Amino acid sequence: MKKYKKLLAVVACVSLMVSMFAACGENMDPASSTEPSSSTEASAAPSAEASASVSEAPVDRTALKGEITFWHFNKDEGPNIVKSFNAAYPNIKVNISIVPDKDQQYQNKITSAVRAGSGVPDVFPAESAFVKRFVEMPEAYADLTERAKDIIGNMIPYTVAVGTDANARLKALSHQAAAGAVAYKKGAAKQYLGTDDPSAIADMISTPEKMLETARTLKDKSAGKVSLFPTFEEPQKMYIGGRGQGWVVDNKLTIDQKMLDFIDFAKKLRDNKYEAAFDQWSPAWSAAIASDDKALAWACPTWGVPWIVGSNDKNATGGNRWGIVKPPFTYFWGGTWFGIYSKSEKQELAWEFLKYFTADNDAMKKWALENQDFPNNLMVISQGAGEISKIMGVDLFKFYEPFIKDINGNILTKYDDTIENAFVDTMRSYLAGKISTKEDMLKTFKDKVKTNLKDITVE
Repeated sequence: MKKYKKLLAVVACVSLMVSMFAACGENMDPASSTEPSSSTEASAAPSAEASASVSEAPVDRTALKGEITFWHFNKDEGPNIVKSFNAAYPNIKVNISIVPDKDQQYQNKITSAVRAGSGVPDVFPAESAFVKRFVEMPEAYADLTERAKDIIGNMIPYTVAVGTDANARLKALSHQAAAGAVAYKKGAAKQYLGTDDPSAIADMISTPEKMLETARTLKDKSAGKVSLFPTFEEPQKMYIGGRGQGWVVDNKLTIDQKMLDFIDFAKKLRDNKYEAAFDQWSPAWSAAIASDDKALAWACPTWGVPWIVGSNDKNATGGNRWGIVKPPFTYFWGGTWFGIYSKSEKQELAWEFLKYFTADNDAMKKWALENQDFPNNLMVISQGAGEISKIMGVDLFKFYEPFIKDINGNILTKYDDTIENAFVDTMRSYLAGKISTKEDMLKTFKDKVKTNLKDITVE
């Protein structure tokens, strides 16, 4: 999921739909002045109040006064979060500091502050690549279980699962969802598959067997020009989401059967030239998004509509080039969660900040529409976006609604980023013929995990 963040950095939204929530301690960490981060104090003039939380009586937001600290790793999104909050809460001053996460700078700075017990912001975010580290870290995030009990029922279940620790304590909330889908090129589908109808395309990729059959048809009809996927990493996102178990169970590396099946599936794709053999995020992969003669389908989370498709295909906004369908296995890709520092002395003000962006219907819908985001709010989603996507030609809220509750958030672990990087590296070598057998591929993968992670058992 680091690559999710890298893409957004390239397109000026580093984790695209990351979000918004505040931080701890009355003063910023003094060390921040010596690190390559920017620090800004943000407030805005009062405006009309957004509606209150779905579960709480409205409060006089102008009467709430005080000051909190908030760190974020996104220089574009962080200030906008504060501006939006202060439009409703004009008398709560939010001191924001932007700490880029290049080379894990943000993560390390938060970790050091938590361990030292000083200089921690009242509220701080964590993206999907490392959210579980902070959720499980002792004394990092406060327990929100009781405070959030009346609002989590309106959230997409997987987001709650991700923010919950091993002891069933809710530690972090998200304002957004990064549900995954499959984006496809209508022109290529029409020309080589005989239809660009979403229901027909969804059926053509609904099972591994049908994906291989569709890939064969594409290859034959296009004389080898068009592959089903630009890389094996597209269906890998879906297979990962389809697992029944996470990468680490009872502190032991666990390779779910779905991933064993995926190794065979990816080998068939590569051997038959059913995928274009690009690396995800490479220049060739990005260029292929705008081309009509490279590949048909891309893994597309909610943020991927504007930042994968839209940012790479300048002709996509006409609404006629791309379609979007349900994936064969539900998955999520990316996203940001926010929590309150466990020892913050500003718990109530921090909670108002956090709650505003994760439970207020009007605020969440406004943010989602203005930032091309997807709200983690079932009521708002059920009402629809009220507008048609200029890229996909559908109401994206209504499109994702039927399957977002099926996404499994329990499989995410704090080790996933390291393990999945090792898996991708090993798969690339295997598919390139540098590793000769599946057995050797699995051995190499396990050896990488054992080298990189000393605190789990690898057999």
